[in-house]
Amino acid sequence: MIILITLGENGKMRFNELDKCIVDISQKVLTSTLRTLEKDGFVKRKMYSEIPPRVEYKLTALGMDLLPLIERFADWSYDHIDEIKKAQTRKV
Repeated sequence: MIILITLGENGKMRFNELDKCIVDISQKVLTSTLRTLEKDGFVKRKMYSEIPPRVEYKLTALGMDLLPLIERFADWSYDHIDEIKKAQTRKV
């Protein structure tokens, strides 16, 4: 979700820009997640034939359509974070 939100806020982004914006994610996980999002049709990857190679990512129409739902879920999570943390500390 954070990748989709970041791309939604910034438009086209290079891999290194995404990597810098998203804390606590390894390059391996970022790469894998971007590939999955591309395969699922949420992200478009564009590679430029330059040296060094340049790759940009942006949301597709499908990704843009999903973005408001993700943002609403994120807002809900922030609004209920105290309840969520309290629930996580309870013994089951």
